[in-house]
Amino acid sequence: WSKPPTVVAAVAGAGEGYQRPVVVGDVVVAVDDVPVMTSSREDVLDLMTRGTGKLVLAPSFEGKLRAAAALALEAPATDPEWVGPFQFRWTAPPSLADVLPEAQEQFPERLAPEDVLDAVDGCPWQVGERGEVLRRLASCDGRLSFTRSGGFDGELREDARAALDYADTEVSQLGPLTVKWTDPPTVLWIAESAQRHFQRRVTHGDRLVTANGQTLKSLPKRQILELLSDFNGEMK
Repeated sequence: WSKPPTVVAAVAGAGEGYQRPVVVGDVVVAVDDVPVMTSSREDVLDLMTRGTGKLVLAPSFEGKLRAAAALALEAPATDPEWVGPFQFRWTAPPSLADVLPEAQEQFPERLAPEDVLDAVDGCPWQVGERGEVLRRLASCDGRLSFTRSGGFDGELREDARAALDYADTEVSQLGPLTVKWTDPPTVLWIAESAQRHFQRRVTHGDRLVTANGQTLKSLPKRQILELLSDFNGEMK
């Protein structure tokens, strides 16, 4: 019971009377021509029982993306290449060349060219080459994780400078890292694409102990942010 409602299973013959077969992932956009994009479960069921119950179905964002990826797998490779609403450059991992407005609506932060697709459905890449990416997208549930353009070092420096204006916050987003201001700082989240910048895999709860060759233990938050504002790529 998402909004709009999403088909999660369809029995044989469920698509009779429709222009195309009903497939898992389709969304119900109307019942008897009454829009239900934002309706509650109770309202949708009420419409189904009071009228003819005829549903107006449309492919979901995820369904259209899966179909586009499946088609791309059968087509010759191009670079860049449109896969549904995303135009990818086949770097490893892939990066965005362009993105359509319908995809922007699916993400809390605006996507931009050069942003990196670093995971699908929460799973990072083995290699991140075209075939692997398209196969994942062809069966995905729509959970795509992008890292902003600008590179690890540049993003971290930019966010550290911005965080200097919010010295009283307990948690800060520093490029691909979310940190809690314990002593030393604690990692709450890390983008998959940032793992390659560390000697070992970073996980939730790990502590940042050095940056730019300087220990972070016992340093005040502002001093750490000033240090990260000139980050040179060395962090443990």
